[in-house]
Amino acid sequence: MSTHNVSIYYQNTCGLRTKCLQLSQNILCNNYDVIVITESWLHDGILDGELCDNRYSVFRRDRDLAACDKQSGGGVMILVKRSLGAARVECGPPPPCELLSVTLPARALSATTDLRITVAYIPPETRRIPLDTNILIRDMVASREAYPQCNHVIIGDFNMPCISWETTTPIILKRGPIEVQEAAVNLTDNLSILGLCQYNTLKNSSGNTLDLAFSTLPLKITRCDFPLVQEDRHHPTFAVEVLDLKLKPLKEAPSAKYNFHRGDYASLNKCFNETDWCVILNNSLSIDEIVSKFYDIINSRISEHVPISKQSNKNQYPSWYSHALIKIIKEKSKAHSRWKKYNNNLDYDEFSLLRKRQHRVQNECFKNYTKQMEGALIKQPRAFWSYIKSMRGTSNYPKSMTFNNKEYTNGKDICNAFSDFFKSVFGDPSDNTVPLTETVDCHESLSRLRISAASVEKSLGALDTNKGAGSDGIPSIFWAKCATSLSKPIALIFNRSLEDGIFPHIWKSAHIVPIHKKGSRLPVEQYRGISILNTVGKIFEKEVYNAIYPVISRHIPEQQHGFLRKRSTVTNLASFSNFLLNNMDHGGQVDVIYTDFEKAFDRVDHTILLHKLRMLGIHGDLLRWVKSYLTNRSQAVVLGGFRSNFVDIPSGVPQGSHLGPLFYNVYLFDIYTAFTYSKHLMYADDKKIFYKIRDQQDHDAVQADLEALCRYYHNNKITVNVRKCMCISFTRKPKPSYFNYTFNDTIIERVSSLRDLGIILDSKFLLSEHIDHISNKAYRNLGFVIRSCKPFTNIGAIKSVYYAYVRSILEYACPIWSPHYTIYKERLEKVQKVFINHLNYRLRNSTNSYIDGCRINNLPTLEERRTLLDMSFLHDLVHGRVDCAGLVGSVAYCTPRRRTRHTALLHVPFHHTNYASNEPITRLARTYNKFFSNIDIFLHSTKFAFKTKILNQITESSEVNKAN
Repeated sequence: MSTHNVSIYYQNTCGLRTKCLQLSQNILCNNYDVIVITESWLHDGILDGELCDNRYSVFRRDRDLAACDKQSGGGVMILVKRSLGAARVECGPPPPCELLSVTLPARALSATTDLRITVAYIPPETRRIPLDTNILIRDMVASREAYPQCNHVIIGDFNMPCISWETTTPIILKRGPIEVQEAAVNLTDNLSILGLCQYNTLKNSSGNTLDLAFSTLPLKITRCDFPLVQEDRHHPTFAVEVLDLKLKPLKEAPSAKYNFHRGDYASLNKCFNETDWCVILNNSLSIDEIVSKFYDIINSRISEHVPISKQSNKNQYPSWYSHALIKIIKEKSKAHSRWKKYNNNLDYDEFSLLRKRQHRVQNECFKNYTKQMEGALIKQPRAFWSYIKSMRGTSNYPKSMTFNNKEYTNGKDICNAFSDFFKSVFGDPSDNTVPLTETVDCHESLSRLRISAASVEKSLGALDTNKGAGSDGIPSIFWAKCATSLSKPIALIFNRSLEDGIFPHIWKSAHIVPIHKKGSRLPVEQYRGISILNTVGKIFEKEVYNAIYPVISRHIPEQQHGFLRKRSTVTNLASFSNFLLNNMDHGGQVDVIYTDFEKAFDRVDHTILLHKLRMLGIHGDLLRWVKSYLTNRSQAVVLGGFRSNFVDIPSGVPQGSHLGPLFYNVYLFDIYTAFTYSKHLMYADDKKIFYKIRDQQDHDAVQADLEALCRYYHNNKITVNVRKCMCISFTRKPKPSYFNYTFNDTIIERVSSLRDLGIILDSKFLLSEHIDHISNKAYRNLGFVIRSCKPFTNIGAIKSVYYAYVRSILEYACPIWSPHYTIYKERLEKVQKVFINHLNYRLRNSTNSYIDGCRINNLPTLEERRTLLDMSFLHDLVHGRVDCAGLVGSVAYCTPRRRTRHTALLHVPFHHTNYASNEPITRLARTYNKFFSNIDIFLHSTKFAFKTKILNQITESSEVNKAN
């Protein structure tokens, strides 16, 4: 058995009656922890000893021939190593569902939770599939409710070829009987609610995936080249590795810390006000000496007026454990140890009594804690959301991690491994050898800045007091509480730094916190770094940012939508879909190439960036200050109280900063010079190039632009991962014109669908795949909401969690993909319908109507919400809250020669096709003219007032429709 994982072998054997000897012999040649078999075709006459050696415990559910009209076949079986101590779980009536579950105890696995393995076989009979699917779902729901902390793996032959698993989201194909399609939707939706994901994507000879592997833990699926018995061509054999089952958290390093929340800030402010900062921070010192002296005074005052927090043994227990409960647990452990040692019945009676008391007190503590968290939604929302976040899973780091095929078990070593990984992404420092030409005439320049104490005080006072500390060890709450008394010396330091053109060295050091992305939590490569900068240094950046943004932003092209005011992912996608659908409406084809930068922010060349800042008007002391700000930076990884050594950062712009994203936009501001024919759009480092294709010359034009772009990237030292670049042709033509585009002499992969800024686009722009994806993701989160809010009694708190984790998914960028077909609308509404039914059950509401349930629970339908968000986006366009001339210009107004009372305000252009007529801007104009023309969009200048009017009218219209 692997050090951290559990290995499972799966095969659909299509009968073992004549293969028992072959099976037992091949099992001896392998060392799987668990062997799962479907279609065993066994009966009572075949003994367990004929199937395997005595290393394994055998669990079988043979097909009940009497209940199946004497039909042979079927049957499921699980073989588990005896050392794992597996126990059978009864899961519903044997006929007609062939379902078998065993539980592997956590103690035998050296894990923190039990593992339940379920094998299911659903025969390919249309009449049985819906029934067997419902039984499986019923069993899993009961199991998750009874054992919420148990991890689950479900493997088996589901015989549902109508489900496509090519992407992470199951796609229901219109293939086969409608009953099977409905059962497939029911299965995927319900297992998503239960928090189970499907990991097997191996196809059989017919291109289908019939054998599925669902799990609450990440799985690694590999094709098994040496099956235990002869393989059936319809059922590929595979091995499953259950990842992260045995993760144990890394213990935090003990350390004494200042408790800034209990500091004496009245005395601190008095001390700072009495300090003559002008004398102490005199001009004879260098800027680094001034900052060092400033921190010496600050730290000495902190040591006098801020208490040090005491380390408590309570840290090893959940935060809601009371001191009385901890004492009971310790006394129980002592009694248990005495009983084990002396075997005295009195010790056992004491242990038993303390165990019952622990359960009672523990339940009472948890009930009080959840009640307290529930009530904190209004007064302490951060505490409430921290509790909800903790319920989603552990944020602890594993006790052991791997990097470059080496295992690290010490906290300091793990930090250094992370540091080596994060350092590897930076570019090598070198002088630019490619001459850069001037591409812009800038008549406005900025060489000096001055920052006022009032501005610093305002920025300090607006800090989030819950933010942690940077490398200086001083959190935001200290600076916010001392904003008035420290604003003057901080402003002095800022202005001296700008005059000298030197950014203080202490503020160039950053702490990096690793954040898990996806997959196994063991490899260091599965993490990305979040930069934690010093608070005062970020305030300094913010002041500089506010001064230089107006000078620089006017030169950032309209095609860049990232990190700019009044632009977003929605404006990017709206501009793209507007061009795309208008061309497809006339039977055209649009080719789009997506390029992928490698560590774009970390590999920005400082020499090139400073050259482009000079081109945009940043000169003199300010440019020298920017150079100092960018160079000689360092970072260290921190986790669990441990910290790596500081390492130098040779390239890139600081992530997590105010100036970093702005400087990145400066770095790419002249990318438009690479395009002669094609159009392009960007959101930070996400770039797409697109062009309308009519003939071969258009393909050649796009290829020419790609070659020019390749030269631009080379000159600017930008590395592109060609393997992750993609090409897609958007068209409804039966025979599209395809061309193999190349980048750096490598052919770009052609795909039929891809993810663009969180939206899944297919080649026909149907968006059905995106709707399936967000529905599936929303179901997974909805299951978490229902489970985590089970102890809550406040419906408002439950709804708040639903808004944050479910409805937000179903509404992201909805002006782009809002469906106009009923089937897709119902697919989305079904998610909220499950939540409404849950609320009705908890509130004992008798209504069965979805609309009535929405009204009773004061929840608009998702379609009503999308309409509201559509009108909100239209309001932004009309009132200039979108800085995108192409989008704003696409909103056309009707100007008839003679206006009547029924003249529409907005012009709705004619389209030849339904999908083009629902292009975002066209749909917004049509919706406003049809339903809300009585609400003056210009009169209500504030978005809140306009949205209130829209929502009231939607509600009134719904009530009228219901009455009719």
